[in-house]
Amino acid sequence: MTHSEVATRIFHVRDGEAHQFTCTDGDSLLRAALRAGVPATYECNSGGCGSCKFTLTEGEVRQVQDAPAGLTDRDRRKGRLLACQSVPQSDCTVSLLIDPVDPFHAGLSLPARRVGEVVAERMLTHDLRELSLALDADFLPGQYAMLRRPGGEERAYSMANTPGTGVWQFHIKRVPGGAESGAFVDEIALGDAIEVDGPYGHAHLKATGRDVVCIAGGSGLAPMVSIARGLAAAADASERRLDFFYGGRAPRDLCAGEFVTEVADRLAEITLVDVVSDEAPDDWDGARGFVHEAVAAAGLTDLVDRDIYVAGPPPMTDAVTRLLVRELKVPVDQIHYDRFF
Repeated sequence: MTHSEVATRIFHVRDGEAHQFTCTDGDSLLRAALRAGVPATYECNSGGCGSCKFTLTEGEVRQVQDAPAGLTDRDRRKGRLLACQSVPQSDCTVSLLIDPVDPFHAGLSLPARRVGEVVAERMLTHDLRELSLALDADFLPGQYAMLRRPGGEERAYSMANTPGTGVWQFHIKRVPGGAESGAFVDEIALGDAIEVDGPYGHAHLKATGRDVVCIAGGSGLAPMVSIARGLAAAADASERRLDFFYGGRAPRDLCAGEFVTEVADRLAEITLVDVVSDEAPDDWDGARGFVHEAVAAAGLTDLVDRDIYVAGPPPMTDAVTRLLVRELKVPVDQIHYDRFF
């Protein structure tokens, strides 16, 4: 077999069912499994979270990263690998962890590689850019995709719009020292072709009928905007409440107000709490501190009855989830986020 056509037999650990599929185009084991409809567990898709650990029984795989952050020393001693970082080099037999709730039977589209043309762009803040790519494919509000610019490396970015428009819209924040984010913000132009692999992610809008809380920081704005737009498009939107928390370092980093205003007339009730973590000017009358502190101070008494969506830097998401689970006793299955590192 050539490198582009590697058959990989998957042992399905949930019910002992074996799956055989072909891993093509240098795909990782994880992505090949997901494209074949095998609901392997994962979150970040880039080696950081460790959710896609597996064991290799037969065959050979190439590692994308030599020492991904998602593997501990103990994992390495036991011979565990990450499916998102393993590219089969021969026929392989592996044991993957399987999502106990098959996401593909819950409405998720199988991820695929596509090319999208940049058809619109604008700056939302001094360092946050909105890019719209022409793509006629489905996703669910809150999901993400892996983007690669010409000559660049792949990065994960979340969609900010809702499906069905022929466009996938992304909010990309310039990260100091980040080669890819800087190029996306400062160099990509109208008409450029961007490679898109997706959709991915489990933290999408759930059809539970519950009221919603969105909590975002920095570049986590995009999936929360998508969730808000998806909620506003629901058949029961006029009966639903949304509380939206967004944090930035300074007032110039905040831009959630535009999107909250956009959906306000379709929801029963909506509130926005902007939070500034660094020193703010004297005329700033919004919240100060960190996002999780603003959530605690808001005094929402019905959080245990809400669906809560969270997106942002790892320290922020960690602080928010600790608050929700340990102090506010929110059920874990009502807190939705994908971990990125």
